Amino acid sequence: MDIHQSSSYRSGRFRIHLVFGGAFVGLASGLISVLYRYTLGKLDTVRNLMYSQVSLGKGALMLAGFLLLAFLMHLLLNWAPLSGGSGIPQIRGELLGRADMETTPTLISKFFGGAMGAFTGLTLGREGPSIQLGGALAKMMSDRIKATEMERRYLITAGASAGLAAAFNAPLAGALFALEELHKSFSHFFVVPCIVASVLANFVSFSILGMEPAFSFPMHEMLPVSYFWVPVSIGVLGGVLGSLFNKGLLLFSQNMKKLPVPRYLIIFIAMVLVFVVGLYSPLLLGGGHSLIERLATKPAAPTALVVYFAIRLLLVWTGYGSGAQGGIFLPVLTLGALLGAFCHSIMMGGDAFYANFLYLGMAAILSSVVQAPLLSILLVSEMSGTMMQMISVTTTAVVAYLVAQALRNAPIYESLYDNMFTKDDPIIDSGFTMQYFFVPGDADYVDIPLERLTIPHHPLIASVKREDISFTPNKDTILKEGDELLLLTKEQYLEDLSHFFGDVE
Repeated sequence: MDIHQSSSYRSGRFRIHLVFGGAFVGLASGLISVLYRYTLGKLDTVRNLMYSQVSLGKGALMLAGFLLLAFLMHLLLNWAPLSGGSGIPQIRGELLGRADMETTPTLISKFFGGAMGAFTGLTLGREGPSIQLGGALAKMMSDRIKATEMERRYLITAGASAGLAAAFNAPLAGALFALEELHKSFSHFFVVPCIVASVLANFVSFSILGMEPAFSFPMHEMLPVSYFWVPVSIGVLGGVLGSLFNKGLLLFSQNMKKLPVPRYLIIFIAMVLVFVVGLYSPLLLGGGHSLIERLATKPAAPTALVVYFAIRLLLVWTGYGSGAQGGIFLPVLTLGALLGAFCHSIMMGGDAFYANFLYLGMAAILSSVVQAPLLSILLVSEMSGTMMQMISVTTTAVVAYLVAQALRNAPIYESLYDNMFTKDDPIIDSGFTMQYFFVPGDADYVDIPLERLTIPHHPLIASVKREDISFTPNKDTILKEGDELLLLTKEQYLEDLSHFFGDVE
């Protein structure tokens, strides 16, 4: 067997391992994500009953219980420091060698800490935690089967994509999330395992919870082309409000932890705020799924929608800023639905295209907050159960993205990652690892000999694959669009190399 045949054989065997690994990871991650989603749904019901008749004595008892839960969440966070917040920056840090999650503590803290926060009404979502649960479980499985470092990274990515797929019943968006947000690369080495894991996780979700989209209200009618000003207007507003959301979230995240009180009291402060709001309207609490469903069947007045938006905005900022276990994905979509309902009330009125406006609002704010328009388009399309609104949804998402760019609004998960893993933090160093990088067509190092490139940390380029032919490069090798590079480097250099090779914006 010559060197090309040997390389091709190893590459094929590697792909097979990833496909079967992605299948097992998808089933396991789907199960834990569905269990988490089911648990939070039941806790939402219990919480609404708890708020239905609140007397003075019952209110005092509830606050005492919240204080106890805040303390337990604090203990879990001490046990698993990387389990706070959404979990998406932590998975990114794990893939880049800047974090090393202890899987068992992280799984327990994320699941039960997130459940406790949901029970009290913290306006945090299930999707970020589902992503981290899926990624942590994939890491645990990788360790058990003694996967290589390279296989482990791809399986963690697949587990994370499966978590989102199960949380939203959106398998394509789950796979795209892994590509657009975690790796920011479209190498087929992890496209296939991510798709396999996401589809199987969605299969688990459909089997247990039923074959329904994430939301029960579809878009029955297409928005006419003559209404092009509607998605443009919503996109502009979504871009501005999404930028405001990001700035506020970062401000609260950075400053609440500086308060001169223990962390459990900071979490308790956020719980007190949701308690006060819950006395007014329990529907405004939690991730927001019930609020979106209520908006779809019972539109509110414009003034009420503005008040709801402001309240939810403050609660998300304080809830996430407290460091509690919970994400922002669903709360962001809820803000988008409120924006869509408001725009419909002042632009249209009546019932015409009302559901369209709700979904357009979701796509607008999500695109502005996450700075991933393609993910926003696909996720909203899968959640609504139709691809027929692609023109209007795409217009809204792209306009919101452009507005956010004009306002210099950084992607929220990139900002949270930077805050969590600063350059001054110690980097996990567990030796050398092999990593694939994909050469994009617009890279500034294309068509330049390797000897003229200043690649950070001087990694060993073990092989270059071009059109199904693998070869060992030399100093005169010129990289081309579509090349797949296999690098040998230290884990702490992965982030810098990802920036250089164009995987990170």
